[in-house]
Amino acid sequence: MTDQKAEQEERSQYNYETFEEIMEELKAQDYDKVGLQGPDGIKDELIEFGSDLKEHGIEPVMIGASSFGACGIANEKAERMGADALVHVGHTRFLHPEGAEMNDVNVYYLPYREDRDLMGVLEEDYNKIEEQTVGLVGVTQYMDRADQAREFLESKGYNVVDGKKGLRTTEPGQVLGCDAGAAHNISHKVDAFVFLGSGEFHPSQVSEAGKKVYVVDPYERHIWIEPPNSLDDEMQAEYARVIKHKDKKRWGVVTSSKKGQNYMRAAEIAKEKLERHGKEVFLFVEDRIFESDYKGYNIDIYVNCACPRMTKDWQDLSFVSTRALDVLDEVEIEHE
Repeated sequence: MTDQKAEQEERSQYNYETFEEIMEELKAQDYDKVGLQGPDGIKDELIEFGSDLKEHGIEPVMIGASSFGACGIANEKAERMGADALVHVGHTRFLHPEGAEMNDVNVYYLPYREDRDLMGVLEEDYNKIEEQTVGLVGVTQYMDRADQAREFLESKGYNVVDGKKGLRTTEPGQVLGCDAGAAHNISHKVDAFVFLGSGEFHPSQVSEAGKKVYVVDPYERHIWIEPPNSLDDEMQAEYARVIKHKDKKRWGVVTSSKKGQNYMRAAEIAKEKLERHGKEVFLFVEDRIFESDYKGYNIDIYVNCACPRMTKDWQDLSFVSTRALDVLDEVEIEHE
């Protein structure tokens, strides 16, 4: 590996706080063309960043597809358009659970920090938090205020345990839709969680640690409660689906072409296990996973080896994780 390549890979491990910091890096590397990628909510800012690149003699390549996380890094698209690097706005660097390399070109990560008054909500509504010892977690948009939130809660007499890094995350306390390890790793130390962010998507992941979640929501402007949930209940439901379909001959195994959602090791393990039990297995791959795409194949049940949240909204077809396949070793199967 060349020294320049090693330096680029080292830099790509880090998240930046401002676009100005990234611009300095891009100019130092003398890039001619750079890709820009981000989620729907900040596309106007991406255009502004593109204008800034032009002012400094760098041609921007705008990645048009929606971005839901750094698991869907668009480095291949940027490279195909002749870009020397990619600026991924909105999310922190994503760590692949199977250790796959996420950067084919140099990638600069600029997490998006939401400027809504989160601390005002916490200061006004904190007395809703009944438990004494709480874990502090949240989404990237508000984790820059985690220290401030902890100091405030401690000043009010709470014992605060900071969230850890998850399997896929690079920021302490950060929760992804596919990874609430920041909370689960400290659940044995706390009686409840304080979550910095909005919406039900991420707090529901945290609640699977079996503890109440107090959501400090700057959009709703109050603290609301996500009740405790059980990951064991979800696994039992998956086991039940496997048992229901245990005598089906054809099974599907689904993964994604997105780098961070392509779990080929898991897909291979699932395929091997199913074939040992006499199943005919078909591997499926696509960019975004929609239930409608999997109808018509005469396959009733699929094993999800992509984003673990992708199939939770399926209504007509059954899905399970690779872990649920272990139940096949415990039940009698009729081979056709």
